[in-house]
Amino acid sequence: LKPPVGGYMSGFAARVDPTTGIHDPIMARAVLLDDGTTMFAIVSCDLIGFTPESVADMRRRIAKNSSVPPENVFICCTHTHSAPTSMKLRGVLGYIDEPWLAECQSKIVNLVARLPEKLEPASVAHGATTVTGIGYNRQDANHRIDEELTAISVESESGDAIATVLNYSTHAVVMGPSNLLYSGDHPGAAAKQIRRLRGGIGLYLQGACGDVNPIVERNEVGEIGTFDDCEMIGERLAQAAVEVLRNAPRVSDITIRTARKTVDVPLDPAPTLDELDAQQAAFAADLEQARAQDPPNRIAEMIAVAYLDWAKELREKAIADSVPKTLPAEVYAAAIGDIRIVGLPFETFSDIGLGIKEGLKPLKGVFVGYANGLWGYCPTRWAKDQGGYGAEYGSARWFSGLVTPIGYGAEELLVREGVALGRSI
Repeated sequence: LKPPVGGYMSGFAARVDPTTGIHDPIMARAVLLDDGTTMFAIVSCDLIGFTPESVADMRRRIAKNSSVPPENVFICCTHTHSAPTSMKLRGVLGYIDEPWLAECQSKIVNLVARLPEKLEPASVAHGATTVTGIGYNRQDANHRIDEELTAISVESESGDAIATVLNYSTHAVVMGPSNLLYSGDHPGAAAKQIRRLRGGIGLYLQGACGDVNPIVERNEVGEIGTFDDCEMIGERLAQAAVEVLRNAPRVSDITIRTARKTVDVPLDPAPTLDELDAQQAAFAADLEQARAQDPPNRIAEMIAVAYLDWAKELREKAIADSVPKTLPAEVYAAAIGDIRIVGLPFETFSDIGLGIKEGLKPLKGVFVGYANGLWGYCPTRWAKDQGGYGAEYGSARWFSGLVTPIGYGAEELLVREGVALGRSI
């Protein structure tokens, strides 16, 4: 997708400098399946995420330029924090190169629109295994995470790999805020490694990793890994996929179906105006303090500016009595034989993805986050009780589509609807 050197990456408030180069390519990868009745396109992008509106636009354009129906296009992002800004966020996270973004989305449209002419007879295989030691629960280190790797192989009649889809759940933040080189992080490395090992293309579908970070070294700015760490993780996941697919049965006569449903996800109520005034005063004090340092603390300054923007927007909506109480979110499901893929447009916490996969048994469940858009974090009930960045305030203050966090009841709603939709097909 040819990221613009000198432009800005997204994902870290602690990164205020522009990029200086490209370490590895920022890619969009896609595969199209067709059972003769239903086409289903899977797209994986090395990006932080897209707005639901931009996904809807790309789907419409794909349908206009091909025989692929818009509802059968599944556009996902790996959520790498080392890619160009691809959606509107507040503050330093929102520096978008608009011409590049328009070109990027056009390339994705053209990529998928050309796939029908490349269809060939194929078979599908899948397998799953546990890969430990990659991530940990950053909300509560003692809480469970999803360490299942699922691999789906699409192979030609000669047995050659056309595409291999990997699904795993760990935030793509191996490279920390000090990194100024564009990179697909560990998902990009995994896609590259699976291509090296099996041929064809590799697609990484990110799972429920809203509360999962990779296990890497720590320094004064927090967790920060290396490009060697990215390659190590990518190699481990790719090797595990090769093993589970080695003896998996190949099936050529499969049925493909898709379904989607928009649900109203509850949002937290707004603070009182007095509480907002107190927060604004605290953010203003943080801003003054950051600017008074010698030299000025640019990171603290930019965070305070973003938080002030959020508080101002929320206050205006509160005065106008227009703070949303719910958020319309698309629940997406696809059946590939006995596989059920369920996707949500959130940084979903582990228990939600696990709950959907467990509820789909004995069908093989695959959960995908950052799917068909991104609204922000969707925490579990227990995490909201604990509070903290992802569970309490992170999304609302940074994601421009929100002014209050995803609320209580979202976990139960999304698990219930995800399981029901997956079973309905």
